[in-house]
Amino acid sequence: MTGKSGPLGIIVSLLLFSLTASAAPGQQAVVLPELSSFSLLNGLQASVAATPHLGNSMTIGLVLRYGSTFDPANKGGLAYLTSRLFAKATLDRSAKDIQDELNYLHASFEVNCDWDGIRFFMHGESGTYERCLLLLYQIVCEAKFNDEDFDQAKTELIRQLQAPEDPRQQMRRQFDAELFRGTTYGRPLQGTLESVQNIAVGDVRYFYHRCFSPDQASLVVTGNVPASTVLGKVRRIWGVWVRNDEIPFTFLPPRTPAGRNIFLEDDPASPAAQYILGNLGPRRGDPQYYADTVALHLLQARLNQALPTSRVTVADEGRMLPGPFYIQGQAAADQAIGEIAKIMDAVDSFKDSVVSAEEATKAQDQWIEEFSKAIGSTEGICSALLDAELYRLGVNYLATFPDFVRRSDPSMIKDAAKRSFFPNGLILLVRGPAAILQPQLEVLGTVQLIKR
Repeated sequence: MTGKSGPLGIIVSLLLFSLTASAAPGQQAVVLPELSSFSLLNGLQASVAATPHLGNSMTIGLVLRYGSTFDPANKGGLAYLTSRLFAKATLDRSAKDIQDELNYLHASFEVNCDWDGIRFFMHGESGTYERCLLLLYQIVCEAKFNDEDFDQAKTELIRQLQAPEDPRQQMRRQFDAELFRGTTYGRPLQGTLESVQNIAVGDVRYFYHRCFSPDQASLVVTGNVPASTVLGKVRRIWGVWVRNDEIPFTFLPPRTPAGRNIFLEDDPASPAAQYILGNLGPRRGDPQYYADTVALHLLQARLNQALPTSRVTVADEGRMLPGPFYIQGQAAADQAIGEIAKIMDAVDSFKDSVVSAEEATKAQDQWIEEFSKAIGSTEGICSALLDAELYRLGVNYLATFPDFVRRSDPSMIKDAAKRSFFPNGLILLVRGPAAILQPQLEVLGTVQLIKR
């Protein structure tokens, strides 16, 4: 994380933002927090975002830089399963003790695991920040992984993996498997039945003791709290967390698809067809991410006009390594390939046509408005600041985000579309009745049949 230790092991830098962020005409100005950042001797980066304008609400967040990317090759789902075991037991608290304390504090706890990190959140009232800081420390840094809790969590995860999968989620999973084949992203984040069966409680304990280290974590306290006082409390409570050796990030990057890679899964009884097509998107920390995402918003708008009655979603997922960019939809089986062809034509037209200033501004305003709504709560502010730390987006991320978005002028957006939207090839995956779909798909290229 950012920040260096000074003579006393701590640097305190108060970054007083203006009370409101600039807004486009017609948009409501966003109130930004006063942000203070400091680094502990053990390497933990901590920030306090003072939000008196949000009343008594408080969110404390912690992000650990080691996520599912670091799962062993034959034990996919290890990080996710480990994340399910927090708040079950600590060195001197049971699950009931933890829940009783949360109830007393009128607080709640949640943990989320993704490819790039594990995030912990404590939601409560600003007046209880000290006890919440202590409880979060005990849950995370004094976690105890009992055999009984592990067996229960593993059984529940296996039950989830055996349950019928949502068709859209299944298409995403299959798409990712093809797009990231041969890399750490080319497997399900939650693991498979086979990989989860390989995980033992000793694997969870090893992952925890190897990967949980303060110098690879960031703590954010967001609420109506005094920054200078919180500094002392964080130093006293979290300063005793012992750091481990850093694990190098040496993963094989995914390759950009070459040519049209078309896959068809036969679902003869279905009257409709599911489809997803895409390629690699930019890394989250790449400066080009802003122009690419503005282009994505603009492409969504153009597809909405070209296919007004269709359910088409354009999305990307910024990660430490290049993540997925995809377009996903559904149509009647006899209309799906025509719809896919229209999407491809719209993408080609986008890359060749002029992007007007009006279009660019509208797409920029939309993204900025989405971001502004997201940081309208302590939870949203906390999440954004954790992202800023994880992806090194800068300490002024909340304030500078609109400026970075607006720097993407029409020429930069067009360049982003050429660079990111099927530049050398794509992955196209379709599921539906092969008897109807395959002849039409073969017009687009060679079709590979896949089995369930």
